[in-house]
Amino acid sequence: MITTLIRFQKTPSHINQSVTRCAIVFFIVNLILSCQSNTQKIDALVNDTREPLVSSEGVEWVYTKNGILSHKLTSPKVLKFKEEKEYIEFPLGLEIFSFNAEGEQEAFMRSDYAIQHLEDKTIEAKGAVLIENLKGEKLETEFLVWNENRNEIFTEELVKITKQGQSIIGYGFESNTSFSKYTLKNTRGIINLDQPE
Repeated sequence: MITTLIRFQKTPSHINQSVTRCAIVFFIVNLILSCQSNTQKIDALVNDTREPLVSSEGVEWVYTKNGILSHKLTSPKVLKFKEEKEYIEFPLGLEIFSFNAEGEQEAFMRSDYAIQHLEDKTIEAKGAVLIENLKGEKLETEFLVWNENRNEIFTEELVKITKQGQSIIGYGFESNTSFSKYTLKNTRGIINLDQPE
């Protein structure tokens, strides 16, 4: 009877050691995984809290070519960052006015958000992008690139152009910055807006 009890007591001790070993292994694995997770969280937190070199509100910039006004940019808030490449962020959107050689406004662009890459002189406009030209034509899209070096604006996203009582839908668009000469790619349909009831 005593021998049976001793054997019975040895078995739980052996199980306890196995459970203890498993618990230690589980703890170490959990610790390693949580450290990786915390590192990722810290990296994300650092990226979210990056500080701009310059922060400005109520900005109005004027661009000239050979002393003649070519563009005017306005934005409620501007943040300038220098990381791998220097860029300017417009978290509350922007408006760009284009002018001809006589100083007359020939186009207007606005968006809800934009980022300007200083190295390649491009602006990526996002969210409710609208362009209007002198003829009253309007372009609407969710993403557009303005390339200052090539004097063009373009997108591969869905666009809607409204002109002369019609809306034209397509994917892809290229134009000069005054939106006076443009190409609409992959046209999907035309909607007549002035239909009699």
